[in-house]
Amino acid sequence: MALSPTRLDILGCPLDRVTMAQTLDTLRGYLKTDKFHLVVTIGSEMIVRAQTDHEFREAVRGAALVVPDSIGAVLAARYGGYPVRERVTGVELTQNMAQQMGPALRIFLLGGAPGVAETAAHRLLSMGPGVHIAGTHDGYFKDDAEIVAQVKASGANVLLVALGFPRQELWLSRHGAACGVQVGIGVGGTFDVLSGRVQRAPMVFQKLGMEWFYRLALQPSRWRRMLALPKFALRVLSGGKQAVKPMANS
Repeated sequence: MALSPTRLDILGCPLDRVTMAQTLDTLRGYLKTDKFHLVVTIGSEMIVRAQTDHEFREAVRGAALVVPDSIGAVLAARYGGYPVRERVTGVELTQNMAQQMGPALRIFLLGGAPGVAETAAHRLLSMGPGVHIAGTHDGYFKDDAEIVAQVKASGANVLLVALGFPRQELWLSRHGAACGVQVGIGVGGTFDVLSGRVQRAPMVFQKLGMEWFYRLALQPSRWRRMLALPKFALRVLSGGKQAVKPMANS
C-alpha cells in the first residue's frame, strides 16, 4: 500500500500536509542546523498570484516548508483526496512558537508600520517563557543590505517578516540566507494582530473558515483582493486531478 504523500502540488504550488504540532517539531529541527529554511504560510490568494508571477512561484516552490494558512488551501487538498487536518496560520504559528519553543528562540521582527513590530515583540515576550527578541524594524526601508546586516548582527535565529505577500516571501528568498538565521517566515498581518492594531475574527468565524468574510465586512475596500477566492475555487474545480496531486518525490 502506497504511503499518503506529505507534500501536495496545488495548481503548481507546494503544500505540506502538516499539523501545528508537526510544524513546530520541524522548526525545532531547523534550529539545530546551520542552514537557512524558508517557511511559507500559503493561502488561496497566494496560489492565484503564483499562476502569473514566476519569481513568486519559484520562491514558494523553493521553500523548505509550506503550511496551510487558508481554508481554501485546506478544502482544495480535501477535494483532491488528500485531507489536511488543520490550518497553520501565521498568527497561530507565531503564538505557538513563543509558547512552546520559547528558550530556543531569538526572534527578529521585520515589517509593519513604525512601532507595530516593537509592540508585537512585547506581546510575544509575555506569551512564552524564555523568548528572546533579537531586534525589530518596521517595513518602511529602502536599503536591503542595511537590514540584512542588522539582522545578522542581532544574532537572531528566527526572522519573522510581515511585509505582505509576495514581498515578504521574495525578500526572504533573496536575503534570508545572508541574514544568518535558520528560519525565515512570512507572517503577513501577524504583527498587526499581536499589537492589537487589528482585531482577529471571532473564534466562530475562525472555526468555520470564514475569517475572509469577517475581514471583508470590516474592510469593504478588500473586495478586489477577495476576487482571488472564486478564481482559486474555479481553477481547482476545473483542473480535475491535475489541480491537486502529490508533489514529485514527496
